[in-house]
Amino acid sequence: MHLTFAPRRRAAAALLAACLLLGGCSRPAVLQPESSSQPAASGSAGADSGAAQPARFAIAVSEGSYNPYLDANTLTEQVAGLLFEKLVRISPRMELEMRLAESVESSGLTVTIRLRGGCTFADGAPLTAGDVAASLLAAKASAFYAGRLANMTDAQAVDGSTVVLTLAEPDSLFAYLLDLPILKASETASPQPTPGGRYAYGGADSLVPNPRAPFPEAGPETIWLTPVNDYAELVSQLAMGEISFYLAEETASSAVATSERYFRSNTLLFAGVNGGADNPLCATAQGRAALSAALSRQELAGRFASASPAPGALDPLYECVRGQQVLSEEADPEGFAAAMAALGYRWDEAAARYVDEAGRPARIDILACGSSADRVYAARLLQQQWEEAGIEATLTLADDFGVYLQMVQDRQFELYIGEMKLYNNNDLSPFWSGSARYGLALSQPLLDAYAQLRADSAAAPAFEQAFAAQMPYLPLLWRGGVTVSNRRTSGVISSVSDLYYSLASLSIAQ
Repeated sequence: MHLTFAPRRRAAAALLAACLLLGGCSRPAVLQPESSSQPAASGSAGADSGAAQPARFAIAVSEGSYNPYLDANTLTEQVAGLLFEKLVRISPRMELEMRLAESVESSGLTVTIRLRGGCTFADGAPLTAGDVAASLLAAKASAFYAGRLANMTDAQAVDGSTVVLTLAEPDSLFAYLLDLPILKASETASPQPTPGGRYAYGGADSLVPNPRAPFPEAGPETIWLTPVNDYAELVSQLAMGEISFYLAEETASSAVATSERYFRSNTLLFAGVNGGADNPLCATAQGRAALSAALSRQELAGRFASASPAPGALDPLYECVRGQQVLSEEADPEGFAAAMAALGYRWDEAAARYVDEAGRPARIDILACGSSADRVYAARLLQQQWEEAGIEATLTLADDFGVYLQMVQDRQFELYIGEMKLYNNNDLSPFWSGSARYGLALSQPLLDAYAQLRADSAAAPAFEQAFAAQMPYLPLLWRGGVTVSNRRTSGVISSVSDLYYSLASLSIAQ
């Protein structure tokens, strides 16, 4: 998850190519998703929390920028999570929580949003379906959110509490895309819209609790705002004590005394497979299954900070597939041996390798970008595991990202190490028709199973079965986001939906 001060790359077509990619730092801790329990309600607890904090809790902002539909940078998005309420929110364990929306129902090309009653903005104005429809249309027209809402063609308020969205294609998980700030319809183009969330403007340099917040939560009585212009300034301000907490860039490493925490995201580290290569381990579903069975995803995850195994195509924390994915997190020696035998390989004791009928060793070549330490590290770990299983593995390093990307697009690889930042509805279309499609062997039954999943999330387990049978690419790990705080600050809980998911446990030492 990048902290960007320019328009979000993912909103442009070029981003999908960039998402194969690079960036990342190795950190010495393993992801432990936070509990999804709700923070305590505000009141005396909130006052006590504020009274117990002798030091300031300060966060970074782009100066004068509060409307994420006008200003395409992540700082504005993060502060918007405090100022404006959302239709839904995603918990640290990827559970969908209703907020302003009482329910969200997807059926075919229609998504129906029914709003919770009694919600108001900070000035007392009631939230209306018109506000929601206008906000979603503003989001679709914005640089920051256009990509995620590309499938939405219209949003209409059909009565005071109901909004109907029209989609270009079915999407049973569309509700996961609705963690968007809701503004007054008349203020979607205002640089400083009326707040409707947990906090309101406290002046030029602070936020204060919103007494009319639909979902009040415990937290500091004042959040101080520190304008920054770029990431270097963000890190510097943390070192100087002017900022308490921020979202780390993937390529960054801490240069000052800090504390890092991790939260689950939908960033997938995977091995792309060239199904057209002259290698049965790539060109056949049985060969791809053998490569997968030889891997311990659990061991791979343990070598990275903020990572968990990927036992299927979808994030395993999502309710529609939880506990129903079929890829093994640990190596499957019996399955591996059976798959190799079915391909015509036998074990050669003298060489300690699998060989084919002509005595040639089973082999695979892995492509990685040499400028990405994380991807090279992942490639070497895969190389080691396959070598130990009896498959000769070589590693090819491209000099830079441009060379690497061109090799992938030209299919000059057998396997390559890629990374894809999926939208929160787990849209896999980049693998079928986007930037990760190169070399993948796709079957119509798999695409049909995916279409059924998009139409009805109850079909997700069947899609996972179809995916495992085809294995067009090898899911490896789900990578997490990284937050950084100074050592006096602790207790901020983040999620993929909200950097400031909960401030109820915030503590700032003297």
